[in-house]
Amino acid sequence: MIHQALYRVWRPLDFEELAGQEHIRRTLENELIQERISHAYLFTGPRGTGKTSTARILAKALNCAERQGARPCGECESCRTIAAGNSMDVLEIDGASNRGIDEIRELKEKIGFLPALGKYKIYIVDEVHMLTAEAFNALLKTLEEPPAHVIFMLATTDPQKMPATVLSRCQRFDFRKLSYDVIKGRLEEILAKSERRAEAEAVSMIIRQADGSMRDAISLLDQCLSYTPDDLTLDEACAILGLVKQEALAALLSAVIDGDASALFAELEALFIQGADPVQLLREFAGYSRDALLLALCGPGTELVAASGPQRILMTEQGEKLGPERLQRILRQADEAAAGGRYRGNSRYMAEALFAGLLLGAGDGSSALRAEPAKPAPAIAAAAAVAAAAKAVSAPAPSAPATPLSSTSTAASVYAGVEALRNANAASEALPVIDEQRPAISATPAASAADTGGATSGQWKQILENAKSQKRTLHAFLVAASKYEFAGGVLRIFFDREKASFHKERCEEKENREMIAEMAQKILGSPVEVECAFLGGDQERDPVQKALDIFGSDIVKIVD
Repeated sequence: MIHQALYRVWRPLDFEELAGQEHIRRTLENELIQERISHAYLFTGPRGTGKTSTARILAKALNCAERQGARPCGECESCRTIAAGNSMDVLEIDGASNRGIDEIRELKEKIGFLPALGKYKIYIVDEVHMLTAEAFNALLKTLEEPPAHVIFMLATTDPQKMPATVLSRCQRFDFRKLSYDVIKGRLEEILAKSERRAEAEAVSMIIRQADGSMRDAISLLDQCLSYTPDDLTLDEACAILGLVKQEALAALLSAVIDGDASALFAELEALFIQGADPVQLLREFAGYSRDALLLALCGPGTELVAASGPQRILMTEQGEKLGPERLQRILRQADEAAAGGRYRGNSRYMAEALFAGLLLGAGDGSSALRAEPAKPAPAIAAAAAVAAAAKAVSAPAPSAPATPLSSTSTAASVYAGVEALRNANAASEALPVIDEQRPAISATPAASAADTGGATSGQWKQILENAKSQKRTLHAFLVAASKYEFAGGVLRIFFDREKASFHKERCEEKENREMIAEMAQKILGSPVEVECAFLGGDQERDPVQKALDIFGSDIVKIVD
């Protein structure tokens, strides 16, 4: 006999079994009792929270011949055919695979037929946001004024993608993520009636992975129960689901607290040998840090953390040692690393670098392990001096009136910086030459070693790769860039005025500029502003060249 998935076996059959959506259950029951039936319903919310199940229950109640109040009998022919999925009066349509205008036209041709058994002909459209704009337009009039015997029930996880004209024609019900206790109660009920047992820690881990989705939680439990005929343990649940045990995450955070590099990297090595995915490890470590942060902020009794008693005690102690501020930084850094992990070449190295940064305190002064700041190379120091002198030349004091430059001392400081730069370049080739013919992160003298906005050509390549995976047209626009530089938190992208003006305009569009800034921030690790310019503009000129252009090859004294 073919095994039926547990989430299908335990699908709610009436409103009383609908868990965690009391506001929706009560409203629909009152509508049924008062006969205030709408012609169109919209059920929105995260996956696995009961949208389609509610639509089926409502359809059964509307067509039930023996309904008592709001509860369908479940025994009449209409209820049985709807539960079996072969009712001629209740048609379920997948919006993802029937998204075109032709399918909607066919639907409109059929809605004139009267129902076969019940009072209403009901159309349940799942993932309705996948319909095309033309399909929505074709559906509008029918959705607003359908025949008296037709009711539409639309379900979606992404209502933002639906036209406002459609939303305004429906009664909207927003489903919420289910709480820890609601999911736990249903899983314990399933285990009891299945005559199976599971450790409390294993059930807690399954609930955390479900992230508020009842269907996900039941599916994960079904998978774990298939793994072993005996009692389900935490180790078995972690093995089958590819998760990291809470004890391992606690050990990692304890090593960060103690500044114990040996223990930290030994634990990481053991996890990687066991097959832990680095990106998944970072996600779970971020989740563990989040729980510790909430316990530190809200107290050990908060219901916002899904953890057993011993786990709560340990996380509370760790939170007290770290403090909320450092925990917040750890959570943010781990989450950002996990979010950008799939774009990295070697995610293990990225994970190790992240934990090394946490161990060193990541610049927050909270760890005894600190790295001495590296002194800038002579050429870089000289470049910084030139940049400072050029800035002094090009930006006179605000209190002074705008007059022609006449200070030979300022010019002398510029030339001193230029001479220092030339001497440094003669000693070592520390400053790379910018090739305007192919993309490369600019290393101009204006960018010093202490500049927090420094970048490498490898990081620009990562930005291009991210753009290619997220939006190919944006990648095509960026590839056309002739030069780019990152300094002072600003990423400047330069285009050839004659060959790439179109590409510059597209990159300057708000959506594209925000996407570039978001990708650059994840890779460069700091807030980024994006500016686009043409080659040859003042915005991209070298500070040294600016000074030379101002003063020429000889110092000239300017008099009024």
